[in-house]
Amino acid sequence: MLKALRPQNYSKENTLRQVGTAPADALGATLRVLVWNILKARRRDFHADFSRLCADRDLVLLQEAVLNAPSDALFADQQLEWIMARSFRDVRSGVEHGVKTGCTATAVSREVFRSTHCEPVVQTHKLLLATRYRLQNSSPGKPDSACMLLVLNIHAINFVRLSQYREQLSQVERALTGHTGPVILAGDFNTWSTRRRESFFALADGTSLVEARLQRRGRLGHLAMNLDHVFYRELHLRDAVSLGHVRSSDHPPIMATFDIEKPDGEMAAISA
Repeated sequence: MLKALRPQNYSKENTLRQVGTAPADALGATLRVLVWNILKARRRDFHADFSRLCADRDLVLLQEAVLNAPSDALFADQQLEWIMARSFRDVRSGVEHGVKTGCTATAVSREVFRSTHCEPVVQTHKLLLATRYRLQNSSPGKPDSACMLLVLNIHAINFVRLSQYREQLSQVERALTGHTGPVILAGDFNTWSTRRRESFFALADGTSLVEARLQRRGRLGHLAMNLDHVFYRELHLRDAVSLGHVRSSDHPPIMATFDIEKPDGEMAAISA
């Protein structure tokens, strides 16, 4: 009986879906970002909060995102191209679950990495979605990857051994291979233990990723640890804030603003 009610997993070849159309071919000099685990868009006030938070965003990274759900119309109202990486489908409701990245620019490429291991009992994979976007103000003569923003949207695996968690982190390194331009890595890292947190920060240090520092408190429901993070490379962080007052998910949304270039026109790698 339990097996019959387990979610239907998607194969890697059948996971990606596109919804909506981007109004631009490339991103401008300023990048306004929203990162949020939306708890399947099921809490009261989610629709109002989501519409307000997305209103001026160039890039939106969502975890516990849904498709074929009552919130579909809400996403259609945004002037963004959404790339959804589907992990599984609920066999009773038909709702599809995964991570979703929205952008005002059309994605040049998209790739999904499924966790090697599954969550116990439900046997579902967690995902890393990699998308690339052109930059309007890139300098001529730079290699192709230097003229692109690489966006890595992650929902890390949860109830597994540390060694299995680290296997998914190695997929981040694979996604970064060969990319020399700006990078944003953000999402729900499930860093609910010190050893998980240390494992991820070792990866960030080894790949020259800088954390966007946030003023916030650990949440009791997450063992008093912060699970959601934003990391970046070859960008200038203007500001970042965790909106702890927003209660339409059990994860607070994160808003960040980046400059693609410094005023002198050179690519920046500056931490706030």
